[in-house]
Amino acid sequence: MSGQNTEKQILAMVILLVLSVASLGAYTWFDNGRRTEARSEILTKDAERAAWTFANNCRECHGNDGRGSESDASLVGPALNTPNNTYAFLTDNQGQLATLENEFRYTITCGRNGTPMPPWSTDQGGSLDGFKIDNLVTLITTNAGNAWDKAVEHAVHLDEVTIENLHIALDAAKRTLEASGWFVDIEAAEGAVARSESGDAQLLALRDAVAAAEESEEGLQEAQDALAAYEKGYTALVLAVITLRTSDDSAAVADAQAEFDAASGAQQEVAVNRAWLKVISDYQAAVNDVGTAEERFAAGLPIPVPATQVTADTCGQVSAELAGWLSAHSGSS
Repeated sequence: MSGQNTEKQILAMVILLVLSVASLGAYTWFDNGRRTEARSEILTKDAERAAWTFANNCRECHGNDGRGSESDASLVGPALNTPNNTYAFLTDNQGQLATLENEFRYTITCGRNGTPMPPWSTDQGGSLDGFKIDNLVTLITTNAGNAWDKAVEHAVHLDEVTIENLHIALDAAKRTLEASGWFVDIEAAEGAVARSESGDAQLLALRDAVAAAEESEEGLQEAQDALAAYEKGYTALVLAVITLRTSDDSAAVADAQAEFDAASGAQQEVAVNRAWLKVISDYQAAVNDVGTAEERFAAGLPIPVPATQVTADTCGQVSAELAGWLSAHSGSS
């Protein structure tokens, strides 16, 4: 009898052991699943935040969808939304992923000398802190939650608002033009300005002084300052003329009339012609802005014009320093 009891005890212990191992395995599997799910949620949230940051700061060079110059030659930035940039993440190659993350982190932080890519880090005079830069790196290297689609959605919304504002500006410019009574002829207005300026002896003398200083390389700053001060008076006078031609505000009109009356005859003639040129130039610029924006929007291109300024002397960039930075930051992601 005791032998049978022993066998039963052994069997019970084996069963309990098997159940314990199975439970532990199930818990481990469940726990790993929860960790994977939590990590996926974090990456998705980071990438979605980056989609908004990208739409606000990066798309004018890299395109609304991050495909850059590969999708359109008018874009000056390289493609970021590519299979190569997410391959390491999708294949769980952590070493390759860490290297790629640090390369992008450095580029976003410091920009690239000799290209339009500026430094974005606040430490380098940019507008992005480390958290936003890390989020952008996550977007580029994982596309978690298909966040590039979010970037396009944000871009479309921003451009729709921009087009609406451009139409408002165009309507305002059109109303000003209609109220002024001037006709649209840029060449005629430019000719009228040139002819009237020839009658302003003081303006001509100041311009001659600048030209002489440029040639002699002496007193240039003083000559330029004197001309700028004189032109500043014309700026106010031109606005006074536009007010006289377009405003219904009696007080504003009275002030404008007093300013206009205080100017010399030659100055008044110049101001009137410059005001004409300004009004029609502003209108024509507004028409062109709306047309360009709507064309780019229809083509799926960002409305902001790609940057043309070339980055230089950021982070003291040299090849050795890039290598050193990547080495010091390896494994930090």
